[in-house]
Amino acid sequence: MRNVVARSVLAFLVVFGLVLPTSGAGAAELTAADRFALLDLLSRYSHRWDGRDEKGWVDLFTEDAVIKAAFRDQPVWSYGSNAERLNFIQTFYATEGKNGLLQSRHFQTNTLFSPQADGSVRADTMFAVTFQYKGEPAPRFSNTGIYRDRFVRTKSGWKFALRDILVDQELPAPAK
Repeated sequence: MRNVVARSVLAFLVVFGLVLPTSGAGAAELTAADRFALLDLLSRYSHRWDGRDEKGWVDLFTEDAVIKAAFRDQPVWSYGSNAERLNFIQTFYATEGKNGLLQSRHFQTNTLFSPQADGSVRADTMFAVTFQYKGEPAPRFSNTGIYRDRFVRTKSGWKFALRDILVDQELPAPAK
């Protein structure tokens, strides 16, 4: 009887997304606490980037994590250290500030988690980004796509080990 109850509870948790089934042999289950922590990490990414918290944004990554972007399968950039990431975000805001950027907003949704046998977690998350520049009455879409992430647990909690940004659009032409 206890076995039937335990299976029923597990089935309920899986159906309602509180515990995900394993992704294959040897992969551990993703607990509700880990799932919420990872969703918070994703949210902190958006809040820190859009809030221009450059050092806080960099702190979301392990020191040797890779963040890279491709526009329509064309690799554009890749950074593999926190020093490179800090320079990247500082340069982005300095350049875009000169171009009149008032605000960016990152929207992330529809995340699918896949626990791995090594304890890391892979995830795919859909995204949309808006920018608003001086003189524009409202924000406009910049791009959409998929974030392909790998998360690892560290002493200070979950962090990005990989963020592969797959942008749906072609790379914009340089401004003339």
